[in-house]
Order: sequence, then C-alpha cells, then structure tokens
Amino acid sequence: NNKTMAISSSEAHYIIESCLTDFRIDGRSQHEHRPYTITNRSTRSKTSPPSKNNHSDIAPALILSNGSSRIHLPGSSTDILCSVKADLVHPSPSKPNEGVLELAVDLSLCGGGGTVTGVAAGDSSGGAPKRRRQQREEESQITSLLQRLVLPHAVDYKKLVVWPGKYVWRLAVDIVVLRCDGCVLDASSMAVREALRNTLLPRVQAVMENSDAADGGGGGGGNNSSSKNDLMVDGDIHGALPPSGAEDCPLVVTVSILSAPPSATEALAKTGTKQKHYKSISIIDARTEEEACASSRVCVSVDRHGMVCGVHTLGGSSGGMISAEEGGEENGGGSSMPLAMLGEVVSSAAMACKNLYELLDDAGEGGSRTRMKKKNEIVAEEDGSGYGYLLKNHLLIQ
Repeated sequence: NNKTMAISSSEAHYIIESCLTDFRIDGRSQHEHRPYTITNRSTRSKTSPPSKNNHSDIAPALILSNGSSRIHLPGSSTDILCSVKADLVHPSPSKPNEGVLELAVDLSLCGGGGTVTGVAAGDSSGGAPKRRRQQREEESQITSLLQRLVLPHAVDYKKLVVWPGKYVWRLAVDIVVLRCDGCVLDASSMAVREALRNTLLPRVQAVMENSDAADGGGGGGGNNSSSKNDLMVDGDIHGALPPSGAEDCPLVVTVSILSAPPSATEALAKTGTKQKHYKSISIIDARTEEEACASSRVCVSVDRHGMVCGVHTLGGSSGGMISAEEGGEENGGGSSMPLAMLGEVVSSAAMACKNLYELLDDAGEGGSRTRMKKKNEIVAEEDGSGYGYLLKNHLLIQ
C-alpha cells in the first residue's frame, strides 16, 4: 500500500508508462524542471542598470530579514518562503574562527503532499496528535538532509568572523513550506541559495581603545590601565555585502527512479526464467503523483563547479506496481534501484544542477522576479512592490 498518496494501480501504470515514453503527465521530458517563479529581490532603480559589483540594488523583500526568497509554481501547489536573519554572536568554543549557520524548517502551514518521509500531510488517520508527530518528524528529516547536503558548503564560514574569538555572524535560515507538490528538498535548496545571495551584511569594524592612568589618582598604583572593546556597525546599506561564498551554495536535485514490471507478453515469453526484468527510468523534479510511483529516490547535492557535495537515498513507493516479493533488490523492486543506474543518476543530477545554476545566475542580473520557463528559458519580470530597506535598524549583538 502507498502511504505517500492515495493512487490506484491503473494510475500508477499510466504515470510510469508516460515517463518511460519521455512524455510525462504534465508534458515535460525526462530531465526537465517545472517553470518555477523565484522572487528574491526588491525593486531596483530604473535609472541605473544593475551592476555585478554593486550590491546596493539588492535588498531583502521580507520585513526584519537580512535576505529572503520565495519559490512558487504558478497554478500549482508549491510555495516556499525562506528568510535569513543575521546576528552578531560569540563563536562556538570548538570553532572560534568560524561563523554560524542555523536552519529551521516549518511545515505547519503546509496542507498538501510532497512529503519526504512517505507520510501524507493530509492523512487524517490517528487524529491531530498523530499528524503533529508526523509533521515534526518530517521537519526534522528535511532539516537534517539540508544540513548535510547544503549547509557545509553554503557560505565561507571563516569570512563570517568579525572579531576572531569574540564575535562572528550567525545566519539563521528559516524555511516555511506553505505548499509543496513534490521535491521539497530541491525547492528548499533553491530558496536557501537565493536567500543567501540576497542577504546583506553591514560592515562591522572591531575597535579597541586603551587608556592608561599614569597619575595614580586615589586608587593607589600609577600603572593601572583599562581597555574598552567595542564594535562599529556601518548603518549605510550601500556598504553592505552578501556573505562570501553564497554564490557557490549547492543545489539539491532529487532523481526519482520509476520501474515498471514486464508486460504480459514478455512475462509469457520468459516463463522458464525466475528473474524478472524491470524497465526503469530516472526523472528529475517529480510531482507528488510521480514520487508516489517511484521505487527509489536519490538526492544529489552539486555546487556550481559541478562537484558533488553529498548523496542521500530515500525509499520510495511503487504505487502498487511492484512489490518486494516480485522485484527483489537486484531488479529495482521495492525501495531499491539497479546498481547500473547509479552513474546515470549522478550524471543526470549534475547536468540538471548545471542548467539550474546557469538559469538562476543569468536571471539574477535581470530583475527582482524571475520565472523558469520550459525549454530552459527564464524571463525577468519587473516588480513594483517592496518593503524597503530595513536592514540597518535590526541588528542584535549578544
């Protein structure tokens, strides 16, 4: 039985056969992304063209955020918000010369599918306590996967140091999944990267003032000295810069493996053999219905240089098409995939990430809103709205 989404065997058969013919249920090809719309910048001045070296025309679009982004699909049930809040804190004793990057995922507003753990968000069995427990488990798993696949390479942690051993930047990344129609890790990684690229950190200078009391005064000895340490924060947003290394933040591509059992004619022709041969295909950016038919899913994290930063496998459900007894692990049945497909999976993920980086970087120079269209096109849209520059008034020193 499929726990991710209620889907019949006939529906699963139709979805898998559509993928095998390279014409998926929404008209996409095997390795084609959906037309995501990415909002990550407020309105820039129309009198001055954008400059790669001028970060002053980038500003957070969410109030009280140093950086933010929104990933959504027009006409679909995918909508993810990401906010980055920067604070000056004391570094960890174990890593005194590195900044801090924290991540939190919230699924409380998510009412749709697209789950990672294989439990439907709308499953009403067990009542509200069970749903809340399932939600917490899935939030924990999504957070853990992003921490392993994305955060270690998201920014240059050493460049977040303001005062070695005393003050560093702490970037708190909050992801709110409003709705998600499959591949929540992929969309979340895009939101994190765009939010980090949009984050502005003001210039902070460490100041140390020493004063010597040579006259002795009424306290006694004449060699008393006192020191006053302080931080000077530049309130001019034009001097603020994004965190170093945010451009190289990895993206996650989830490759779903769909397997179909042999047809009745092929089964009769191979009656004497015990081993059944399953036709398998890998697809990217799967919808909820396609994830429900996947026998296995592989999450691959790739940076903009084409280097694989992490790989994680997730079990899938075959939608009633293949059972563990029928398939066996060596044939792609159950929650496994053929070993021969591993190279194809990694290659597909690397190529998909390369295309994503090109599309996101090209569109990032054009305007505040970008839309990823089919045929690998991105159109920049003018956005006349924005919440203004609120960065310099919301700094916290702990």
